[in-house]
Amino acid sequence: MESRLGERAQRVGSRIKAFVGGKAMIALATVAVSALIIAYAVLPQSVALEVGQFAKRDIESPRTIVNRVATDKLREEARKAYMKSAPNSLDNYEISQSYSYMAEESVDAVFAAVVAERDGDSSLTPQAVARAAAKKLGGAADTLSLSAADLEGLAQIPSDEFDSVRQVATSLVGRTMREIRITDAGLQKVAAGIPDDLVRAGLSPQWVKAVSRVIVGALRPNLSLDLAKVEKAAEEQARLVPPVYIQKGQSIIRRGDAATDEQIAVLSDLGLLGSRGSIMGWIGVVALTAMAVAYTAAYVRRFTPRLSSAEGSLALCAVAGIVVLVSASVLVSLVPDFAPYLIPAAFASMVISSLLSLEMAMAVNLSVAALIGIILRGDAFAMLAALAAGAAGAYAMPGLRDRASMTRAVVYVGGAVAAVSVFYGFAFGEPQVLSRWYWGLVNGMMSTVMTVGSLPFFESIFGVTSPMRLLELSNPGHPLLRRLLLEAPGTYHHSILVGNLAETAAQAVDADALLVRVGALYHDVGKLKRPYFFVENQFAQANPHDKISPALSTLVITSHAKDGVELAKQYKLPKSVVDLIQQHHGTGLVSFFYQRASENGRDPSVDEKDFRYPGPRPQTREAAIVMLADSVEAAVRAQSDVSPWQVQSTVKKVVRGKLADGQLDECDLTLKDLYAIENAFLDVLSGVYHERVEYPDLKASGSKDQSVIPGDQDDREGEATDVRRDSEQAD
Repeated sequence: MESRLGERAQRVGSRIKAFVGGKAMIALATVAVSALIIAYAVLPQSVALEVGQFAKRDIESPRTIVNRVATDKLREEARKAYMKSAPNSLDNYEISQSYSYMAEESVDAVFAAVVAERDGDSSLTPQAVARAAAKKLGGAADTLSLSAADLEGLAQIPSDEFDSVRQVATSLVGRTMREIRITDAGLQKVAAGIPDDLVRAGLSPQWVKAVSRVIVGALRPNLSLDLAKVEKAAEEQARLVPPVYIQKGQSIIRRGDAATDEQIAVLSDLGLLGSRGSIMGWIGVVALTAMAVAYTAAYVRRFTPRLSSAEGSLALCAVAGIVVLVSASVLVSLVPDFAPYLIPAAFASMVISSLLSLEMAMAVNLSVAALIGIILRGDAFAMLAALAAGAAGAYAMPGLRDRASMTRAVVYVGGAVAAVSVFYGFAFGEPQVLSRWYWGLVNGMMSTVMTVGSLPFFESIFGVTSPMRLLELSNPGHPLLRRLLLEAPGTYHHSILVGNLAETAAQAVDADALLVRVGALYHDVGKLKRPYFFVENQFAQANPHDKISPALSTLVITSHAKDGVELAKQYKLPKSVVDLIQQHHGTGLVSFFYQRASENGRDPSVDEKDFRYPGPRPQTREAAIVMLADSVEAAVRAQSDVSPWQVQSTVKKVVRGKLADGQLDECDLTLKDLYAIENAFLDVLSGVYHERVEYPDLKASGSKDQSVIPGDQDDREGEATDVRRDSEQAD
């Protein structure tokens, strides 16, 4: 139990070590480089500057913000101006309750003086009471504008009515001062209504004149400035002042100018002063970049495990994405208004789709589009345009094989950007975005040209192959194919037929048909080292295998895979083709010589392993298809009976034999795929080994000895039929 746990821990440790040593380093490097690019475009450069110091360089605003100091200054000026003009507006005045109390006290004091004098000496006449009360009131009577005659009227009020009259007067003056807004201009109007108010209050008409004189004398303007209301209104006026903006790209301070308080405040608001804002910005940029890279890594690991295990593939994705980010950063600084239309976001997805897979290209495209949006500070149109262009490029690129395909890629990418421009303009009512739709076509041309021009560098650096490179290799004028045609013509024609078989089968199971065809063309180039040891190249010559031992013959036969790999590397063939050359026999058995060794030697020490190819077995569907096509072509060619039923039987026997021998265990072909491959082989072979009608000999007119055969002589069947040797020897 402990040993198993130890082994498991060791395996986990080795996996972690391998991951940290390769993939993790690629991911970390990608995050670091991408964060640097984004930070350069997004984060402003900090500056050490204080009030009064001279600026060492011109500083422009990296984004649009509010000039807080200038805005506060304008708002303070607006507040002060309102406070200054506030006393001129009656709306800012309110009735002061203190005035009503003062008026009530004044009226009550008059009545108190009259009643005091009259109660003090009941023998006094009303005139004497009035004079005594006026004397007692002193200056208050003058303030109230009361004469002795006015006080005499009060003195004449009977004692039993005096208190009620006094209460009515006091109540009326208080209510009037509390409820009616009295100004200097409106005082006379209010005073004129007092007699009527007294009558309505129930006062006897004979006392109205005297009482109204007292009340009118106590009336005063009762409005006072409401400071709280004025302050609130002043703040409202200040808020109505529009903010002052510092626009993106606007100069804040010039080199050599002394910094002012306002400029320092603006720099601080922009985060250009000190290190705190810069550090927080770096944290944000690195975190967002890491999230994008982590998303791509998780997607690739889950849905493309074969590619995710290759460090070269991951590095290629990282470099392609970084190229796009660099382009975005440069374009934003050079042509910020047109950058969203011109950023070649499709470049990364086109390169990855062409060299790796569509799935990986789409995953990288999502992350690249998000990072482009960050570089353009959350520009939604830029993100959508990058996303659409990348997706269109990913779908257009796998078929990029000729000039027509390049035109299609331009149209796909350019059309995607143009469509986003039009629809975005419609959706958000931005005619400027709508009017620049044609820049999408420029983007398509840029992305396609960049992709086509850079593919050779990506191929050579990361060891991957593009369709265009494969097309170049399929050209019969390639030096290695020319050598094969001249030095081993039988092998060359065998490879052509294997290529036809393999390509048709690959198309039937959605494998890479172009790679399969090219791999089939080169799969037997190792026979160039000793061409006459292979039956298809033995033209009227003795078979050299008759003079050597089966073991040596097996060594010669099996060496052609290793020799082919060496030749392929010498001629700089891509790794994908080299792998097909190396794996096209797997660990198959050279049964002809194994059987001969077993029969002739009768040696029980003859080991089957010594008569097998070194391998490895096919690791991909493409390698397995080339193996099956090679074996089927050799087997059918070795048959003397090529009737349809015999060809079908041979094909099924070969395919099932490879399956039973375990040669297909390490690739991802299914039984359904094998059935489709068999049918594809039969379709091709039925066209090669079809029946023909023998042309009769016709006597030429005027000659009894000369015979004329209609058609080309090469069309005659059965003129030169060689005796077929065993298919394994031919292979």
